Amino acid sequence: MSAAAAEYPWRSQVFGEAVAAQRSRSALVLAPYPLLLLLVILAAFVRYLWIALIMYCALLFALSCAARSLSARSAAVEAAVARVSRGGLSAAAIAAVAPAFPYEAAAASSALGEAAAQCAVCLEGMKDGEAARRLPACSHAFHAGCIDMWLDSHATCPVSRSHVVPPLPPKASKQPPEPPLPPV
Repeated sequence: MSAAAAEYPWRSQVFGEAVAAQRSRSALVLAPYPLLLLLVILAAFVRYLWIALIMYCALLFALSCAARSLSARSAAVEAAVARVSRGGLSAAAIAAVAPAFPYEAAAASSALGEAAAQCAVCLEGMKDGEAARRLPACSHAFHAGCIDMWLDSHATCPVSRSHVVPPLPPKASKQPPEPPLPPV
């Protein structure tokens, strides 16, 4: 024992208990540290789990938007292919072949007679100022909306069945012409 401990025996007794009490308090204070550490790790995991979940949802949203736009494009391409396969015309081709004009009953009746005053697609009478189209091959006139719908799926006049757009001439071949045969 040290001289201080021998001189003051009460000190070890008092401080010994104080140190023991301090240690027990330290044990009480240190006991929740593993639990606190576990809670911090769990909170970090949950936080990153939410971030991962948000990123996953954003990715799904972006992919669904991309899939919708691709399906819309493919539907438009399929519609164009179907229109071409069934013989219809595009909106640009319709506008180029038969431009729209405001219908005038007086001009139409004097030029073509009374039969021109009725749209053969919807069977309604044509009125002054309505948008109309006249097909160049046969000169039949129709409401612009009616004939646009018809020409979307057909390339012929609904009345005379004449082709609206004449067929293209065959392309000249790139081979040189054959020389004439020698006389016999």
